[in-house]
Amino acid sequence: MKDINSPKNLYFDVHVFCCINERAAGHPRGSCSLRGSIALQEYMKARAKDLKSNIRLRINKSGCLDRCELGPVMVIYPEGIWYHYDDENDIDEILESHIAKGVLVDRLLIDSKQRTLPPKKSERHRLKVSAVEEFAHDICRYELTSADGADLPLFEPGAHIDLFTGQGLRRSYSLAGDSRDRKKYVLGVRREKPSRGGSDWLIDQLSVGDSVEASSPANNFPVDWSASHHLLIAGGIGITPMMAMGHEMRQRGASFHLYFCAPDEAHAPFLDEIKSIFDDRHTIHFDNGDPTQGIPLTSLLSQQEGNAHVYVCGPPGLVSAVRESSAHWTEGATHWEQFVPALEAVAKKNDAFEIVLSRQNLTLTVGEDETILQAIRKAGVEIESSCEDGLCGCCRVNILGGVPEHRDLVLTDLEKSDNQEIMICISRAKAGETLILDL
Repeated sequence: MKDINSPKNLYFDVHVFCCINERAAGHPRGSCSLRGSIALQEYMKARAKDLKSNIRLRINKSGCLDRCELGPVMVIYPEGIWYHYDDENDIDEILESHIAKGVLVDRLLIDSKQRTLPPKKSERHRLKVSAVEEFAHDICRYELTSADGADLPLFEPGAHIDLFTGQGLRRSYSLAGDSRDRKKYVLGVRREKPSRGGSDWLIDQLSVGDSVEASSPANNFPVDWSASHHLLIAGGIGITPMMAMGHEMRQRGASFHLYFCAPDEAHAPFLDEIKSIFDDRHTIHFDNGDPTQGIPLTSLLSQQEGNAHVYVCGPPGLVSAVRESSAHWTEGATHWEQFVPALEAVAKKNDAFEIVLSRQNLTLTVGEDETILQAIRKAGVEIESSCEDGLCGCCRVNILGGVPEHRDLVLTDLEKSDNQEIMICISRAKAGETLILDL
C-alpha cells in the first residue's frame, strides 16, 4: 500500500486559496468573511474529502486577495483560475466540474482585472396557461404547465412565483396546488381595486394556450414542520397558500385545522376545492363584512396548545389581529403573509441618509422622498424588484454595516432584530446611520 505521508508524497497537485479576510465592522468595502467565506471554506474542505478523484487537493485559508467587491473569492493553482461564489451549491459545482473533471465553471469565473460583478438575473421559466376558471367578484383560478411539458421546479407550501406581465411588470402570486405535483402550478388571482397593473393584465389578457414568463418559486411563508399542530387562518384570497399547506399536511399526516373567513359564500373562492383538501378539518366563517362576526380570534388563540403554530394570510386587519391575539405565544410560533401593505407604514416620516454599495465602491444619498431602490437605480445600478411595497422579498439585500429601520412584512421579528437583511424598496436607515449594502 502506498504511504501518502512518506516524504516523496508530501505535495499537492492543486491548491485552492479561499479568502477569509475580516475587516472592522462598518468598513465600506465589506469583506469575504462578512459574506460567509469562513463557513464556505470549511464546507469546501469537508466536501473535498469526499471527492472521487486521484488529485491531491489542499483547501487553504487565505488573507485578503484584494477582490473584496467580488467576494467571496478563491484562486486555484497551478492554473491561477479565479472564482467568485455565494453558497454551497457553487462550491459543489467548482469541486465536481473544475477540480474533478478539469472543466471550468464559466458562470463563476472572474478575471485578474475585474472589480465588479454583472447584475444578478433571476432564473426565468416559460409556462403555458393550461386552464382558467372564473369565479364571482373578479377572481380567477389558473393552472400553468411547462411550455415543453417538462417537470416544473419544486416548491414548498407557502411559496410563490413571480409572473412577468406584458406591461413589463413583475408580480408575485402564491402557489395553491399540491407541491408534489410537478406537472402544474395552481394560482388564485383576485383583481385588485385599484389594480397596479398585474391582476388586470392576468384577468383581462391571459387565456388558455397563452404563454407567460415566471420566476423560480421562492418562499417567505414556510411551514415549521416541528410544530405539534398547525392552525391555519385565512381571509379571502389569502386562502391560496393555505391550500398548498393543506395538501402537504394531509399527505404527511400532520395535525392541522383551517379557519377561513369571507363576507359571504359568493366572496369565498375555491370552496369546493377547500372542502376537498381539508375535509372535516376546516371551519368557515361568513361575517357579512363585519370583523366582529368573523373568526373568534381572542378565544381561538387564548392558549397555545403544546408546540402549536399559527399561520395567517389575508387582509392587513386580519393579519394584525392574529399577531396581536397570539403575541403571548412562544417566539417564532406565529407566521404571516399579506398581499397589500399596512396603511400605517405609509405615514412614517422619512429623513435623508447615506448608503454604500460595497461591491461598487459607491456612496449614495437617499433623499427623504425616495427609496433605497430608487436611489440605486438612479445611479445606474441594475437591481430586480417586484411589489415595491415590502411584501414579496424580491429586493432582499444583505447588510454589511449600519442599522436599518425595517418597514417590510417579509422578515420575521427575529430576522429584523438580527439586522442581516433589508428590503430596499421600503425600509430605510435609522437616524444617523449609514447602511453598507452587499451590492
